[in-house]
Amino acid sequence: MQDSSSVDQERTRDNARWTAALTQPRPARERAADALYTYLLRAARSEIGRRSDISRLSGAERDDLAHQAAADALVSIMRRIPDFRGDSKFTTWARSFVTFEARVKIRQHNRRSLVHGLNSQDWDRLPCPRANTPEAEAEAIALKQAVMSAMDTSLTERQRHVFLGVVVHGASIEQLATQLGSNRNAIYQLMFHARRNLRRHLAERGFVHGLPSL
Repeated sequence: MQDSSSVDQERTRDNARWTAALTQPRPARERAADALYTYLLRAARSEIGRRSDISRLSGAERDDLAHQAAADALVSIMRRIPDFRGDSKFTTWARSFVTFEARVKIRQHNRRSLVHGLNSQDWDRLPCPRANTPEAEAEAIALKQAVMSAMDTSLTERQRHVFLGVVVHGASIEQLATQLGSNRNAIYQLMFHARRNLRRHLAERGFVHGLPSL
C-alpha cells in the first residue's frame, strides 16, 4: 500500500503531465486533447446512464448527448487550465466539468421532450375507460382527442410540462422540480391547476361521465 506522500507525488506528476501536454504547441496538444476527450466521453456516458431513470434517452440519441457533453466540457477545461491548482487529480477535476455538462444536457432534453406533446405510444399510457363495444371505443377515441385539444389550449407550458411528466412519463415531483428549477410546493400547485383546467375544458364539452383520473 502506498503511503500518503507517495500518493501525493504520483498525483503531482500525473497532473503535471496533463497540464503540460494540454498546453504544448500542436500536434502534441491535439493528441492530449483527444486522449482527454476519450476519458470525458466515458464519464459522460456513465453519468447519463446513471441518470437514465429521469430521462427518456436511449440508443443514438443518448450517445449523441454524451458526445455533446464531452465536447462542451473539453472546451471549458482547455480554457480553465490556468485555474487548475492541483488540489485533486487532474482527471477528477476534469470529470466535474463533464458531469455538470451531462446534467445540463439531460435537463434540456427533458424540457424539450416533455413539452412537445403526446405521441401515439404516450396516449396508450393514459388511463382510459374500458371500451367493450364499438360505441364505447368511439367515445374513448373522442375523449382522447378532447384531452389533446385541452392540452394545447387550456394549459400553460409549465402546467403541460408537469402534467406530462407525472401522468404520462411517471416522473416524480422531485425530478420535475429539479428540471424546472422549482420546488415541490410549486410543482404540486402546477399539477393542481393543470388537472382543474383539463377537467373544466372536458366538462364544458360534455365529457363528464367516465372521465379518466387526470
